[in-house]
Amino acid sequence: MNLPHLPPIRFAKEILTCKDKRATVLCEFPCLPTLPMLTEAAAQASSAFATSETPQNGFLVLIKDVSLHVTPKSLTCNVMIEERLSLGNSSEFYFEVFEKEGGALYASGSLMIVLEEGSA
Repeated sequence: MNLPHLPPIRFAKEILTCKDKRATVLCEFPCLPTLPMLTEAAAQASSAFATSETPQNGFLVLIKDVSLHVTPKSLTCNVMIEERLSLGNSSEFYFEVFEKEGGALYASGSLMIVLEEGSA
């Protein structure tokens, strides 16, 4: 994953699938995740669509319709992220965060990432 994040804030660990505009990413947390941690994991999962191996600085600029459906009980989860709109260096994504084992839906919502100009 091409992320500039370092532990303990780097949650995205491995791209499980990536096809067209949809990806699934394995995420791990140092403690039971909160809704902000799940949202950050989704933002990091958006790097599955990166076209460069060089880490890029991206900024989470918009969060909307984010909901916590079930309180997480595991340190690992799968994030399904789907690119909905891309304009220049900005992209909007829809995400769902699932329990790795069992598949309970933890959280869902939308977010927008803007990549730093000149990053690539």
